[in-house]
Amino acid sequence: GGVRGAASPAATRARVPFLTADMSSCIANASVLASRGIASRAGLSRRGRRATNASRGAATRVVRAESTSEHRIDAAHLSRRAALGVSLSALSALASPSPPFALADSTAIAVFDAVPNERWSAIDATTSVPSSWTTRPGQRAKQSKFMLYTDTYGPNYRYTTALPKYVDVDGAVAANAVTLSVQSRGGQDSIKDLGPIGGIDAAKAFGIEAEDVALAETVTSNTRVDGKKQAYYEWELLCPTGSHILISACISGGGLYVFAAEATAAQWSRNAEALKAAQKSFAVPVVAESTRDISDRIYNNANEGGFK
Repeated sequence: GGVRGAASPAATRARVPFLTADMSSCIANASVLASRGIASRAGLSRRGRRATNASRGAATRVVRAESTSEHRIDAAHLSRRAALGVSLSALSALASPSPPFALADSTAIAVFDAVPNERWSAIDATTSVPSSWTTRPGQRAKQSKFMLYTDTYGPNYRYTTALPKYVDVDGAVAANAVTLSVQSRGGQDSIKDLGPIGGIDAAKAFGIEAEDVALAETVTSNTRVDGKKQAYYEWELLCPTGSHILISACISGGGLYVFAAEATAAQWSRNAEALKAAQKSFAVPVVAESTRDISDRIYNNANEGGFK
């Protein structure tokens, strides 16, 4: 407690010798000057002022030095605090959980090569998958065909291209299958020409091969139009086995293009968002169907060896 600024007895005793020595020195000096006859009140006054000014100057320098020292200490303290703040922020950012396939993860374009055929225009189709997904060494895309029917022009096939199996960041297979099928839909310009999406049973309409797919329930369905005005019908199916199938279908150049991604329950729990992004990024350019007569296309091409 106590009043602010009051000095303790010990502090007072500590300062007394210093003050007594100064007074003794001043008296001795005054005696010497007086004995020599040169001491005068004016001289003492001037010397007193000089001494006072000198003392004030010294005191000012001490205050400035202390102030500078305090500023340096404060600056160093602030610098340390700033550095600590940056470090804590960085640690906090590193400790924060990252979102799955962060959709922050960069993506890579996967290309389905065009399937040449007399009945439709050959068009490349694309989708996007996480760039962190890798394919197993030596694996390549595989193509198969299934004969739908035979008409006066010959067999009509559905061609299916399966991308190599992808391995996700956990080292597990990302999906059972990622495929694209193409078949003839001559005379139709858009998927909407098939009728309203609600009237299509996606589990049976496109020849998708998966266990119990015919018994699958429709989880969601919607229509999408991309930036190039291509329209797509899209579905999410849930099979009795727990597998999920994502479908995106469109028509272009006289062909029906159907993208499908099938994942088991375990694969879906890890990669659902990535697979949905692949479905939404599926793209086929808008291409007009050939105006050349189909019989001319087929017979002339057959004479030249035909497509294999």
